[in-house]
Amino acid sequence: MKKNINAMKRRILVLAWLSLFPLSMTFAQTNEVKDTLRGSVVFGEKSGAREAGTRIIKVKDFKNMVSAIGNADVVKYIQTLPGVSTGGEGSSAFYVRGGNLGSNLVTLDGVPLYGSSHLLGFTSVYSPDVISNVMFQVGGFTSEEGNLTASHIKLTSEEGEFKCFHGKTDVSNFILGTSFSTPLLKDKISLIGSVRFSPVGLEFRALKGLSSALDSIGSPRALVYDAFGKVNWRINDKHGLSLSAFNSMDAYSYDYGANSEEHIQWSNLIGNLRYVGRLDDSWSVRAGLSYNKFSNAQGMVKILGATDNNLAVHSSINEATLSAYANYDGKIFHFQGGVKGRYAKFNPATSQKITGGTLLMSSLDSPASDHVTNCLTGTVHSQFELEKEGRYDFRASGRLNYNRADRTDVMIKSNSFDPEASLLARMNVASWLGFEATADWTTQYYHTLEGVPLGWSMDLIVPSDNQFGPEKASQYYAGMFMSFDKHRLSLGCYTKKMTNLVYFTDATALFSSAAAGWRDKIDIGKGTSKGLEFLYEKAGDNLNYRIAYTWSKTDRTFHNVNVGVPFPAKFNRPHILNVSCDYSISKNKHREIMVNTLFTYQSGHWETVASGYYQGFLIKEPDKVSLKYFTTVNNFEMPPYIRLDIGCSLKFNQDKRCHHTLNVGIYNVLNRHNPFSLTYDTKERTWKKVSIFPIMPSLNWIMEF
Repeated sequence: MKKNINAMKRRILVLAWLSLFPLSMTFAQTNEVKDTLRGSVVFGEKSGAREAGTRIIKVKDFKNMVSAIGNADVVKYIQTLPGVSTGGEGSSAFYVRGGNLGSNLVTLDGVPLYGSSHLLGFTSVYSPDVISNVMFQVGGFTSEEGNLTASHIKLTSEEGEFKCFHGKTDVSNFILGTSFSTPLLKDKISLIGSVRFSPVGLEFRALKGLSSALDSIGSPRALVYDAFGKVNWRINDKHGLSLSAFNSMDAYSYDYGANSEEHIQWSNLIGNLRYVGRLDDSWSVRAGLSYNKFSNAQGMVKILGATDNNLAVHSSINEATLSAYANYDGKIFHFQGGVKGRYAKFNPATSQKITGGTLLMSSLDSPASDHVTNCLTGTVHSQFELEKEGRYDFRASGRLNYNRADRTDVMIKSNSFDPEASLLARMNVASWLGFEATADWTTQYYHTLEGVPLGWSMDLIVPSDNQFGPEKASQYYAGMFMSFDKHRLSLGCYTKKMTNLVYFTDATALFSSAAAGWRDKIDIGKGTSKGLEFLYEKAGDNLNYRIAYTWSKTDRTFHNVNVGVPFPAKFNRPHILNVSCDYSISKNKHREIMVNTLFTYQSGHWETVASGYYQGFLIKEPDKVSLKYFTTVNNFEMPPYIRLDIGCSLKFNQDKRCHHTLNVGIYNVLNRHNPFSLTYDTKERTWKKVSIFPIMPSLNWIMEF
């Protein structure tokens, strides 16, 4: 398995910043190697309401879940659903029905969040305090959903308070935040805002003196925050206008050794203007104009001999989107149609010299611009639906895309027309039994070159162009569902084929590879996935529980990788079982005590390890050297991932205006050292497993006023 110093430094940094608990790096010898919704309509307020391929998630569904860093995160809830495989230990990385991490689209009020992770990938950048609901879509996509091949997390922000002030303060292990909502003009204009920041840099410096394992890392600094603001204007009973802005930043720097200074940072900046209007009882219209900028960078200031090597690799996406939609909702027939235009400027992996000594990187010269690609995408879409509540739902949606990519490095333009389509059928044959099916043919106009598999936003996002065509996927699902009083059950199977997938052959050396020329280290191939999904839920007044199980098989095939023979995808986990439960012990108008638990079992992910060694010679080196011999890619299956979390939530009212919630949790109660990766010990000549999280407590206090 190919490793380099930079990759190991990043892993050490991840381990180091997981403060407020003892650092866990357990090693064990490896003895065995095996080759082995309708788009704009929310139909119902019941928690967990769903149709084929869709789940509507309320904030209350996930806000009490135990997490490694203590704060609520909807991705942690999504990771417990059928068809979803997780990435690294505790991270927000997720893989849906065999797709890549970059195949998932996350949008905030319709605007993509390309950098959706915080704190090195262990939580998300958006505050749950400003989110009203989340729609998680894995199939039967609506006509307005595009530029994805796996799933869509659709975040919808709150409308805001139009009558009185409402505020909230949130304190957890790693994030401090506050939010508010207030009328600017009663019944007309509302303002909501949220600010969160993390004291992780201060926590790390306080912890550093307690552990000798961190002595190699010095002068740690961190700037982690997110901010959201939105003004909502109710023009009249039929028309509304909103203007929102979002900004987030993750910046980390530290000294590694005496002569090396490392930097990592990524950020989002979004501006969004949206109009919603209703023409009559059946027709409504929407329009939006947004600007979106995502950037990330990795830098190094290192002294080699008498020479300063101060280099940074920057990547950015500047995107502007204009869209308009029309909807017709009749008693049985529904129609949706619209147009969307998108301009995006990609500038991946440009290099420039930087100065050291500060947290945010300062440039000494302008970055190279030979990686710029200008992309223009136009989409026309429509959707037809026949629905009778409780009886049937048939929907057909189609999209026609035109995409143009203009590469400035070689002065080559490429054009493509790509049709997309989605079908959904759902029929109740009895009041308690029904059948459903979806079919999707989707296209995505960018690729994500995944580095260290944590789910953080240092992965390299590159556009599709004449060299790397757009990713495409075809997916089919069929299943049944049953409902008995407060019990719901669904069982289904899917099959999926993916083309134009990318394989970053030097993913563990993202920094050096990008500087040297990332285009030469990409192979294009295909993938397949098939699986069985089971979900059983019981919703009650005091007791709620959910059992989700997935069996799946996912592989990849690349002509220049593994001699063209299919191999298992890195996060191909054949068996995934999640069991969650929450129980209200006591509840009255003054207080509520609730306990919750989550048990997860997942097959281990895959690593590539050497099958043996042989003696070789290097030019001008007289002594023999030991060289690794690799047979196949992803030839070793890691041990199963097993974890049990337990939490307790106490809600109480101090007075009529002030409400408190205290969430106490224990992450990984079993203290199982689940392996995160493998490393080779050159002294002992053996592979060793590295784990991150031991048993650790979490604390979250919320005050609403």
